[in-house]
Formats: sequence, structure tokens, C-alpha cells
Amino acid sequence: MSSPRGYDPKSPPAGPPPKRKRGRPAKWNGPASTLTFAIHQEVCTRLKAGATKRMAAALAGTTEVRLQGWLRRGREAIEQGKRSRYTELVHDVERAEAEYQMGLVELSNAAIIDKTMNDKPIRWRLSVAAPKDFTVPREAPVAAGNGLGPLFDLVTPEQARSRLDERLARFLVEHDKEEAAMAEPPPSEDAAEATAEDSDGS
Repeated sequence: MSSPRGYDPKSPPAGPPPKRKRGRPAKWNGPASTLTFAIHQEVCTRLKAGATKRMAAALAGTTEVRLQGWLRRGREAIEQGKRSRYTELVHDVERAEAEYQMGLVELSNAAIIDKTMNDKPIRWRLSVAAPKDFTVPREAPVAAGNGLGPLFDLVTPEQARSRLDERLARFLVEHDKEEAAMAEPPPSEDAAEATAEDSDGS
């Protein structure tokens, strides 16, 4: 068996062997908390391919909360008229999302001409990516009674009972009148002639 490279057994090194240096214990892998150029590029590349911010952040080695925090700092800096790596991130993220959405819009326009294409997934993806721009607003529900007031008035049980009693009393009065009119015998022919003669004589 040969000696290790660089070791001469005839003249071994003098002194005790060097002690092994202790390094820092290995850290647990976790999400990056500092915005780097590599994370910046990875996020924009994934967004341009159609990933969501959560997916892009995870693939870049960070979290969506961190990414949203960097974007918020960038927007605040833009409002203050400053420029930093966070403002560049805001610009590049919005550009990446716009490029992806524009690709979907072009596919949707092509589907209008080519009837064999199914544009439902395209329209769904656009509505998810930018709901404010690509979702038809739902109409507000029509008021009950076509705007003429509620169909049913809110009444107390006592009010309902009194109204029901009034309607029942009116119905009974009208019913009694109809029965009385039907119970009276029709006038005879002699009585009708006598009535007619009386009217002629007068």
C-alpha cells in the first residue's frame, strides 16, 4: 500500500498533527429573507411562464409573504420618487405578469378566428390572473316587487290578525247579501203587470 500523496515516511512532519478545525454547525434550509439578483430573476421567469406569486416565490427559495413585503417596499419607494432594487422588482414583476397575460389574450383572439380551439381554459386563466380586467361584473339582484316595494310587508301578528278579521267580516257581509238575493222569490207576472198599470195610471 502506497503512502498518501505528499507524505514521506522517511521524514515525517515534526510536532503533533494539526487539530481539526471546528466549523459552524450546518443551518437548516429555510426561505431566503434577503432579496438577491438570483431570486429576482427566478421570480420574474416563473411569473412570465404563468406561475402565481406563491408558486414563483417557492420556486425561487422564498415565501409569498416575503415577496409581497418586497413588492410593498418597492411601491412605497416609487410613491416617494426613489429607486432601489425593490422598485426594479416591482417593475419587472408587473412586466412579467403583463407579458403572460398578453400571450393569453393573443391566444384568445386566435380562438375567435379558429373555431376548433377551445378558449374556455384561456378565459378562465385570464379571469384568475386579472379578475378586475377579465371578469364580467355580476348584475345586482333586482329589488323585490320590481322596485315597487317589498312583496310582503313586515307586520306583527296582531296586525295580521286584525286585517284578516276585517277581510273575513267584509266577505261574510257580501256573502249574506248574495244569499238573501238568491232566497227572494222572483216577482210573478201578475205583480209585474199591476206594477206596470200603476205606473201608467200615475
